[in-house]
Amino acid sequence: MIRDLAALAALCVLGACAGILGPTKADLENAVHEFYARGENPAAPALANATIAEYEGCQPRGGIFTCPVIFTTEQGRVATMIWIVHAPNGAWHVRNIALNEGAR
Repeated sequence: MIRDLAALAALCVLGACAGILGPTKADLENAVHEFYARGENPAAPALANATIAEYEGCQPRGGIFTCPVIFTTEQGRVATMIWIVHAPNGAWHVRNIALNEGAR
């Protein structure tokens, strides 16, 4: 019983930390695919079918996270910067994606 309570408490803490630590690689990849499915920013780099090659985490910036990410595409590797927020429903929502010229 005590182990169950400790496990439940740990899960609650980890769930609360998601908004502090930033998205996992899988969460980020899913959010990126949803971003392209919504068609919100036609000027964003063409990464709809890309996969994440390098991702070391995000930096919190006052409620929004900036994430330097390198994607693998059919044309090669693409360095990007992603702006993402943790929505109240628990999902991650990409606000913008741009080429990260400084990472090349």
